[in-house]
Amino acid sequence: MTEPSFSLIAMDDASHEPIPITLAVEETWPAWRAQAGTYTNTWIDSVQFLPKAGETCLVPGPDGRLANVIVGAGKKPDLWSLGRLPYQLPQGVYVLDAECGNVTAMGGISLGWALGAYQFSRYKAATRPPAELVVSDENALADARRLASATYLVRDLINTPASDMGPAELTAVAEEVAAAGGAVVNVILGEDLIEHGYPTIHAVGRASARMPRLIDLRWGPPKAPRVTLIGKGVCFDSGGLDIKPADNMLLMKKDMGGAAHVLA
Repeated sequence: MTEPSFSLIAMDDASHEPIPITLAVEETWPAWRAQAGTYTNTWIDSVQFLPKAGETCLVPGPDGRLANVIVGAGKKPDLWSLGRLPYQLPQGVYVLDAECGNVTAMGGISLGWALGAYQFSRYKAATRPPAELVVSDENALADARRLASATYLVRDLINTPASDMGPAELTAVAEEVAAAGGAVVNVILGEDLIEHGYPTIHAVGRASARMPRLIDLRWGPPKAPRVTLIGKGVCFDSGGLDIKPADNMLLMKKDMGGAAHVLA
């Protein structure tokens, strides 16, 4: 599965001095410009940059190399303020300007960077490596990587076509997740579903060459309060005997998205 760690790095892992990224917020934009200097302000005016969400301004240094990136954040930065940048910016290492404040408190903005760096590359190589963002706080870096990894898993599972993501393959992923987290997986297959009281699961999948199943993943101390998460894991819904028209078939590979979310 895709790993997000390469798009978020610690300062010690930076290959060279990071290029600063400034988040331009409408309320504080005039004050920031007042201290930015004549050169930067002249460049901002020449490209007609405004601090609107979705706007980006690349400021070169005197030598022509990229010296600063200004990103419009509108009224307030959010999760997606940097989401488009990993592939929009030139490859390199970047860091949020210290004046942007605590980015973890501003909608998990580093997580948005990691989510924007995602590419589904199981069948086709990634077009290019994403730009890297330095996250100086170790806890924030670990949290962002963990959440991005879970989201990448969901995306990978849903993006994989049903020919390669059937019940057996979904079971294999559940077993991998369980092994990594110290959980236990129990699978009820085929006719055993009726015996154990799951006739509906059996009915939905009994006509398929790939046996229907219930995947039961359990984690935690046996005496702890029990919380059960149930995710729909129909790997492809053809509509039964009343076959769906082509347009409605296109996205049926995502019918197991509920199970993907539970596994993540």
